[in-house]
Amino acid sequence: MSQPNDGAAPSSSSPVPSADRPAQEPPAPHPTNKGKPKKEYRQIQMPTPEQIVQEDMMNNCGIRTVMSGVMGMGLGLVFGVVMGSMDAGGAGMDGNLAPGVEAQKQTTRQVFRQMLLTARSRSWTYAKGFGAVGALFAGSECVIEKMRAKHDIYNSMYAGCFAGGTLAASAGPKAACAGCLTFGAFSAIIDKFLEQP
Repeated sequence: MSQPNDGAAPSSSSPVPSADRPAQEPPAPHPTNKGKPKKEYRQIQMPTPEQIVQEDMMNNCGIRTVMSGVMGMGLGLVFGVVMGSMDAGGAGMDGNLAPGVEAQKQTTRQVFRQMLLTARSRSWTYAKGFGAVGALFAGSECVIEKMRAKHDIYNSMYAGCFAGGTLAASAGPKAACAGCLTFGAFSAIIDKFLEQP
């Protein structure tokens, strides 16, 4: 009967690592999305009835035209007051008129009264002009946007061309073309500038 050999080397199937063979490393974990940013989901908020009514009002071409006309008139009033106060019939704050104007030296009260009259006249003129431009531009832009069913820079260009050409049409066809090109280009530049982040 054979005796077991105590000095024999362990078999190859033995899990005990040998001196010349390192122990096996555990398998690498399955790659995950550790390097990618985690997606964030936000809850969708439904618009309130007030917001829906406000959006419907702003999509109405008539309301947009009236609002733009009123805002244009307000801007024209402010602009007219500033310009009228700077040009009060040629008189300066000291009461002396500009060179070439034949008149005596005026009192401060007369200068202030002339300034108010000039500012009132200028304000009404600028208010009518700015109001007409605002209403014409906003109304035409709204109609063009609904016809094209798009919201892009071309709506502003077409509306500016229409408004500029219409306002300058009384001066002739050349002035109408120049007004169309000038106002259309200006509208496109302003729209592009406002859309920048």
